[in-house]
Amino acid sequence: QIAFMTLTLFPIRLFFAAFMMLLAWPFAFIASMGSEEQELEKPLSWWRKIVDILLKAIMRMMWLAGGFHWINVKGRRALPAEAAILTVAPHSSYFDAIPVTMTFASIVMKAESKDIPVWGTLIKYIRPVFVSRSDQDSRRKTVEEIKRRAQSDGKWPQIMIFPEGTCTNRSCLITFKPGAFIPGVPVQPVVLRYPNKLDTITWTWQGPGALEILWLTLCQFHNSVEIEFLPVYIPSEEERKNPVLYANNVRRVMAEALGVSVTDYTFEDCQLALAEGQLRLPSDTCLLEFAKLVRSLG
Repeated sequence: QIAFMTLTLFPIRLFFAAFMMLLAWPFAFIASMGSEEQELEKPLSWWRKIVDILLKAIMRMMWLAGGFHWINVKGRRALPAEAAILTVAPHSSYFDAIPVTMTFASIVMKAESKDIPVWGTLIKYIRPVFVSRSDQDSRRKTVEEIKRRAQSDGKWPQIMIFPEGTCTNRSCLITFKPGAFIPGVPVQPVVLRYPNKLDTITWTWQGPGALEILWLTLCQFHNSVEIEFLPVYIPSEEERKNPVLYANNVRRVMAEALGVSVTDYTFEDCQLALAEGQLRLPSDTCLLEFAKLVRSLG
């Protein structure tokens, strides 16, 4: 199948997907020009609403060209007044951008992403919160910005956050970072599923590279994706005071919906695993569950 699709449908799909992305770029670029923060906090103007509709339609055509013929949505997306933050998991691939392009919610993502040609302009259009994972001060500013937006009484769009902070293979939910839970406001958990028989979606540090994943996915006749909006989670007073407890309880709810377990592995464990590979140490020496280690050390 891969050989047949590579010679037939793959180049057609790749062309149309790229064309749709290029078609979206001028709309996003013009709409983002000269936007001041004060303007971004105002209700959308009529022309910006039209651009939103056009871009959502173009993005849907892009996913259609990639073989995502229909997107199964379960549950109801909460209004911004009901939940200012959407927590999405598991995070396993750049194809997780599908719910972002469907909702045009703001996102928290790596600062380097804004420099990606074409895609970076589309990202900036949805007013993201950029974070540098290597800069501790950037993390603090990111948390403050999330809190400011979440407590703005609907002046900002909803924020969509992938609390795992890195891609996994979806077999379990790793430790949620507390950034989405520090504001202490209600969140809506959103779970993602890719029920294809052959998994070409997962993008992890030991798996296929980004281009290989794109090639294999476009060579599938059909790619399935399910997006389920779970009920809004309203934190207790104890959870408002303890973001880690809040994050763990939301993770438990999402894991139950997915039918998977939870683990205390984090992005830092991935970094340790990479260091282990460079030092040629036994593969099990990096399996520390970094979050659990930090808690035990206080």
